[in-house]
Amino acid sequence: MNKPTKAKKTSADTAISRRDFLKIGATAAAGAASAVAVPRIGVPTFIRQSKMELNLLTWFWTEPGRGDAWRAMIQKFHESQSDIQVNESGYGENDYFQQILIQARSGRIDGDMFTQTPDGFLRLMNAGHTISLEDVVKKAGVTLSKAQDMLRKDGEVHGLDIVTVRFGLVYNKALFDAAGIGEPTDIDSWVAGATALTERPNQFGIYSPHLASEPFTVWFTLAQWPVLFGGVLAEGQKPMLDSEPVINGIKLFKQMYDAAMPQGTDLGTANQMFANSKIAQYLIVSAAVNQWKTNAEDPELYGNLRSAAPFWPSKKGITRIHPICINANTDPEKQEAAKVFLSWLYEKENYQELLERCLDVIPAIDGGIRPEYRETLTWADGYDATEAITVPEVLGDFVLFNDELGQVVTPYIEEILVGATSVEDGMGAAQADAVALAERVFTS
Repeated sequence: MNKPTKAKKTSADTAISRRDFLKIGATAAAGAASAVAVPRIGVPTFIRQSKMELNLLTWFWTEPGRGDAWRAMIQKFHESQSDIQVNESGYGENDYFQQILIQARSGRIDGDMFTQTPDGFLRLMNAGHTISLEDVVKKAGVTLSKAQDMLRKDGEVHGLDIVTVRFGLVYNKALFDAAGIGEPTDIDSWVAGATALTERPNQFGIYSPHLASEPFTVWFTLAQWPVLFGGVLAEGQKPMLDSEPVINGIKLFKQMYDAAMPQGTDLGTANQMFANSKIAQYLIVSAAVNQWKTNAEDPELYGNLRSAAPFWPSKKGITRIHPICINANTDPEKQEAAKVFLSWLYEKENYQELLERCLDVIPAIDGGIRPEYRETLTWADGYDATEAITVPEVLGDFVLFNDELGQVVTPYIEEILVGATSVEDGMGAAQADAVALAERVFTS
């Protein structure tokens, strides 16, 4: 089991402020005036002399652009008060979600706060690892988007969306223009354009994660390919892996892999290649743009990015809500301190700043995106035009067992890509294994 990133302070403040001194004095006076012992929860650590230390468990710290945005916001929070310290903790993307599930099965998640994927959140909420955040929303004085209803339990919200991302096709317009290729208008022109843009080994028409060593990333992105044809991976407890739309999506994935992808390339290398204008397009979530803006060696890349208007049959893109939660099993005093931080973060002005620093485009609260900011995002039009389909709609009841379903499917994808089996045979075998998985997880 990988060890989590060591929690660290993002700012330092060891001196006792005048406000802290007054709080200590007030607490002492109250104690002298009463012979009744005050319950521990009544005098939380962050209202006494020492700071309350909170560990925020997330994969964001390792994500270029987004990690910097979160550090900046936490620094701003630290400067706004002197009672609470938010520290970094977590894992890289491909380890994070498995580690959280392992911790949850053991009964306790390490962080005082943690972020999650939509499917991971639902699983953890149902298992009792989250608490209600209704009072946080009330204190922040904001109205949540309707989309956050999926984060509710017994009518109360248990997670606050801190990044909603949608799948779409982002492309480098300069590379398209140089090759005399326009934005695709249908699947056939998309394949033809990606093939024409490929000049091995220096330039490739498209990339999508495909290595067995990166199972989370492969499964995360692969789900969008069947959605292009209106497919879903499951309906209720019934897997749909051998359905016609899913078969069509995987066949297209294989076609693009053969004709236009840098085969055998890991995600980190591919992202750097895209940032250096060596990959022309990417079927990926909108959040990826920030890391390319941050890491690009090509100074003109960001200005050349565009997203295609949906030309695929379904016009749909998976839209993923990623909430931040408070750990139900951490100290009650830390829960209260975490609520202070989240209430501050969700205040409209602070929320807008986080959204803009992250280059996000889908707000979680009314008025969460400034029109002046949105007008600067020339790459976001295609994402906005794409119709949303939610993760529960794509996964059915397997939304609670998404990792297990991915573990069933991805080995067959590897066999399909290397030509060891046909798409039909590979997905037929995956369907049989998924049916067996359903019998185990839904009847236990």
